[in-house]
Amino acid sequence: MTPGGPDLELVLAAYDGSDEAAAALHWAAAIASRVGSALRVVWAWKLRDVWDDGVAEHHGDLDALHLPQLAEIADRRLARAVEEIVPHRGDVQLRLVQGPDAPGIVLAESAEADLLVMGSRGRGRAATALLGSTSAWCLRRARCPVLITPHGLTTPPHHGVGPLAAHAEVARPQEAL
Repeated sequence: MTPGGPDLELVLAAYDGSDEAAAALHWAAAIASRVGSALRVVWAWKLRDVWDDGVAEHHGDLDALHLPQLAEIADRRLARAVEEIVPHRGDVQLRLVQGPDAPGIVLAESAEADLLVMGSRGRGRAATALLGSTSAWCLRRARCPVLITPHGLTTPPHHGVGPLAAHAEVARPQEAL
């Protein structure tokens, strides 16, 4: 832990494969590294998230495609994504939970966390009203503080830019970055 810094033992990043989730994972890793805490990534995956890969991997043989094979594909996909987003950090805990209730799964995981970091897709009011918003749901119900990275923040934090400077980083014009 950093002297005088927050007492965070576990930072949880919610991942769903989107650019916004990747940005949130960047920020979660930066925070965890800065304060010396553990980092866990949870992906509440659905069959549709890996179905196409499963069909391709089994050459269209749908009889050979079962939940264990799809779970293995999801596991490989999450491990590959985390390695790409947070390279050289082998101590990241990966949690895959299959099910349609992403907010419920993330909330259950947040019970052990000291900070939940997740992205917001910025769908707009109409789409959010129809589809719901996992980040809004978790913000209202999480058992720990929640940091939501805004839609459009898809690049990793620059050297020297701490999590508290996120707003200033987003507010700067693109050409100034």
